[in-house]
Amino acid sequence: MNELKRQHSLFVATCFVVGFIVGTGIFFLPGRILYEVDGNVTLGVTAWVIGGLMIAPCVYMFSIFAGRYEKMHGFVDYAEAIVGRRYGYLAGWFFAVMYQPAGYAIIAWITSGFVATLAGMVPGEEIYLPFRFFISAFFMSITFVMNYLAPKLPVKFNTGTVLARMIPLVLMGTVGVVIGLIPENEAVVPEVIDGTNHIGIFFAGFYRYRNASLFAAISATAFAFNGWQAALAFNTEIKDTKRNFPIAIMAGFGMVTVVYILYFIGVANASAESTHLMMQGGGANFAQGTRHAFSEIFGPAGGLLIGFMIISGLGILNACCLGMSRAMYALGRRGTGPMPARMGELDGTTNVPNNSMVMAVGISFLWLFVIFANTMGWFGGFSFSLPDFYNFAFFGLLVPMFIFFAIKETALHWAKRFVFPLLAVTGAGFMFTTYWLGSWLHAVVYTGLFVVLGLIGFFFGFKNVG
Repeated sequence: MNELKRQHSLFVATCFVVGFIVGTGIFFLPGRILYEVDGNVTLGVTAWVIGGLMIAPCVYMFSIFAGRYEKMHGFVDYAEAIVGRRYGYLAGWFFAVMYQPAGYAIIAWITSGFVATLAGMVPGEEIYLPFRFFISAFFMSITFVMNYLAPKLPVKFNTGTVLARMIPLVLMGTVGVVIGLIPENEAVVPEVIDGTNHIGIFFAGFYRYRNASLFAAISATAFAFNGWQAALAFNTEIKDTKRNFPIAIMAGFGMVTVVYILYFIGVANASAESTHLMMQGGGANFAQGTRHAFSEIFGPAGGLLIGFMIISGLGILNACCLGMSRAMYALGRRGTGPMPARMGELDGTTNVPNNSMVMAVGISFLWLFVIFANTMGWFGGFSFSLPDFYNFAFFGLLVPMFIFFAIKETALHWAKRFVFPLLAVTGAGFMFTTYWLGSWLHAVVYTGLFVVLGLIGFFFGFKNVG
């Protein structure tokens, strides 16, 4: 039978959720948040809090879905059961072609940035971007081979690396907050940017720059909170899933949210020099600034913690490969998508959808090329942010699901039927709107690209969708 086995406990399920959320993105995102709010740490913390509060109701609604619907690949199950089969196919196509393969390429690219930083490479060098492209492709290849040849190893690797990912976050969050509570640290903050403005310490005051964009900062936090969606692919592989999976989703998200906010404060409090690097903008400067922050706080041990970030990147990359291998499989098992019979097969020995995995990795290499082209400036003055693109589309897809759930589930308690769906619609709608408020041009481009890719999906699978 081409069915995945129930084999994972509540602990492993929680590790899946935490493991998918905590990747390398969080290690450079404090720099982007500081950049978006022009160094206003208080405004940056506000962005994190609002982002978490807006996404939390969405996560809670999915914990309710997990307790009610079950078939294969959670997100597709929920979209199909709540809105309809065609919408379920669109959601599945989005995960198979846009969300998961793009996330795989992004994590590899971010991880390669920390490798380049640890190797002493500086942005602007002729070899810098080709080196990162090669390292990204290498990481994507080795995690694919591990998942393809030894499918039990990735699950253990994900569980084992969750701790490695949390260590730098907890250490920086704890020590950085303590530093922020020491009054004399306010005096050591030097001038930055133009020689007149100051980056404040969170507990000692702040300077508000004129170009701060709270909406852009909030939309940026969506990438850090991202990942719990990918864990939904394992809903049919969790023991007693209708009880355990909702607990794992909420517990994992709540724990990560607290750690993220503390970590941001810690990085912001590290030193004015590290903040100055981050305020230059760009992923490479965010990575350099993060490394400098760790070195300022932990001295020589800071380099070791950068090593933990690379391990973190490999861990989440492995988890992404594990998750995205189920995407085309979920479509194929429903008789939809390209080559449904092939995509819906499981390997007779490993019980893993290898054909689906190969397809997903191939698509992810196309997204890696898009990232490289954007970084090289091949799109001209337009900067295409792949994380923003698929988060923009994801939050747009959520709104109809929450509305239809309230209409359909007439037997539920009024709070679960109306209150929480309304909060989730508000949260998802707000996050979706932040992209339009942050940059309408980017939102238009992202909408157009989503429509084009959606039409391609229906060209492949529409005839099989009832």
